Amino acid sequence: MVSRLLPGVILLAACATSAPDPAPADTTDTPAVQGPSAEEQVPRMDATQLLIRASLDLRGTRPTIAELERVEADPAQLDALVEEFMDDPRFESRMVDFWSEVFLTRADYFFFNADDFGRTDDAAFARAVGEEPIRMAARVAAEGRPWTDLVTADWTMANEVLTDIWPIEALEDPGAEGWGAAAYTDGRPAAGVLVSNGLWWRYQSTDSNANRKRANQVSRILLCNDYLLRPIDFDRDVNLLDAEAVQDAISNDPGCVNCHNSLDPIAASLFGFWAYNEQSWVESTSYHPDRELLYDDYLGVSPAWYGQPTDSLTHLGQQIAADPRFPDCAVERVFSGFLRREADLADADALTRHREAFLAGDLSMKALIASIVTDARYQAADSAHPALDTVGAVPTKMVTADQLATQIEDLTGFAWSYADYDMMRTDLVGLRTLAGGADGQTTTRSARAPNATLLLVQERLAQAGASAALIRDATA
Repeated sequence: MVSRLLPGVILLAACATSAPDPAPADTTDTPAVQGPSAEEQVPRMDATQLLIRASLDLRGTRPTIAELERVEADPAQLDALVEEFMDDPRFESRMVDFWSEVFLTRADYFFFNADDFGRTDDAAFARAVGEEPIRMAARVAAEGRPWTDLVTADWTMANEVLTDIWPIEALEDPGAEGWGAAAYTDGRPAAGVLVSNGLWWRYQSTDSNANRKRANQVSRILLCNDYLLRPIDFDRDVNLLDAEAVQDAISNDPGCVNCHNSLDPIAASLFGFWAYNEQSWVESTSYHPDRELLYDDYLGVSPAWYGQPTDSLTHLGQQIAADPRFPDCAVERVFSGFLRREADLADADALTRHREAFLAGDLSMKALIASIVTDARYQAADSAHPALDTVGAVPTKMVTADQLATQIEDLTGFAWSYADYDMMRTDLVGLRTLAGGADGQTTTRSARAPNATLLLVQERLAQAGASAALIRDATA
């Protein structure tokens, strides 16, 4: 067809050179014929391929034979299956893995160890501490709660380890994975993940830093605004070993003031988590309302959120929830995570469309994900069509280390662990970064393309999974 070669254009040729030129057509009321947009030109995956992609992204597993047959018989069933995937208990587990790449709290070790609390389960201890904030994000997503609950809720998530080591009590019976909603009992404000020990044990502060690192993580995670990525231009003659000189630069050097005039007031809100003795687990376990005013001594500024005064940590959470950049960042996070690439200017229209779906869905993560799954960029087929580059589609994307682990476990029953360490989600004992994952310290973003170590891990995991499947089937 002509339109496949020249979208929106029809060429007519004639040889009537002796005929007079026709009178110009009156096009005053004739609308211009618009060709298909770049998105409309993108070749899409068939329903079966898309079902596999969606199932891996939403549950971490491949679809069942029955689900494949449903879509093969009726491709329109795909939308219903996507909704079913988000109601599947595995969706919450998948969201834990998804948000772990954003929060980067899933560390192998923290300032304290299990034996500081009379426990011997180091692996379970580190896993529980690091997963508290991302478990909360996953629960908000799985239950279709407004995303603002992430920074305003009066509850957290905990398992047996956390209820033993922290001032936390369970609010519900633990689920299949041992986690359930819980609440702190030390009187800390209601501010969702902003008052979670797991977040602040991962991102601690020194005296001179005065919570600025923590404030930047609030901005990075929730607003997609990382102060450390901003270009810095300041007086290179400042002696960085002189505390007074550094403080003077922060207050007066334009290159420093540019960041610190908004960063420091956020840091000022976090002194309830200030520990005079970082080596004391008692200091770092509980919230200290009596220290909330220490910002005046350490920072010399009052708490505020980008120019708006803040009177408590609860108020800070409410200000973040009301900030239009908060839903914008959530959209960008999910869009980039599902496409496995960073969003750019060419995605502006798509991001706006998904943001509107997010808002229309009362800031439900499920509404946002349902919108993104319908995006041409997400559904692009493996093709050399030029429209793929025009809209930034990613026809082929690599599964994460988490998705590799969960689909192998689902297919074969094999979960790779050693001494209770999850080999695909840890590095001290495991292979997370070698498998293309991110630990948040040496690697802050998962691999987007294959590499040598990733292929070696895949090979060993495939061998172990195949062996487990053979043993399972032989003894069934």
